Amino acid sequence: MDKIIKNAEKNLANNELPLDNSTKTNLEKILKKSQNDKIKVPEIPNKTSDINKSIKSLPKKVDYSINERELKLALSNFKESINKNKLVTNPTSDFVIKKLKSVPTITGVEAVTESNDPNGSLNKPGGYTSAIYFTDSEVQDQIDGSDIIAKGTDAGGQIEVYKSPEEAQKRNTYLSAFDGAGLFNSGSHEVCGTCVIRTSSKLTATQQKELTKKIVESLTQL
Repeated sequence: MDKIIKNAEKNLANNELPLDNSTKTNLEKILKKSQNDKIKVPEIPNKTSDINKSIKSLPKKVDYSINERELKLALSNFKESINKNKLVTNPTSDFVIKKLKSVPTITGVEAVTESNDPNGSLNKPGGYTSAIYFTDSEVQDQIDGSDIIAKGTDAGGQIEVYKSPEEAQKRNTYLSAFDGAGLFNSGSHEVCGTCVIRTSSKLTATQQKELTKKIVESLTQL
């Protein structure tokens, strides 16, 4: 079990961020339990009689199979979550477009350029590194606009990509100010890595959650 423990310690020491922080918490918990469950071999006494007593006090058979199985699973989940997080850490627009196209209800996708960015935030300090608008077949309302970008998030949604989780969270917090604000309601929004996933206010809450879930699954598919 020592080898597995060392491997877990090494992976935690790398300070790589998992997409799901609970995988790290769980690994730390199981690692600590495994370390505590290890039989500590006492120092060898000088007297023969004390040596015999010491030997008798040790368990005849030690089974670490459950510890090893739990630790291996926790480590595997942690490493998988790290790899998923890498996929959604400042991904390219091409990557996001490819992933969005695999979502069944998404019918069209278009990335902004500096010349047609509605927010004028592309590649600016604190702004997104890419922004991809998409249309979704679940939106029943007629949305005006000459193209997908002009229709905006109302027609389906948008993925905004930032350089860091902090910038993405800052944007998400800003959008929260408009939640439930009638005409100014910008729809649902959720951070995934350094991406902000936005869905149309024209969708029901259930539809928003389902669409966001499918997008997250697609973006993080290994």
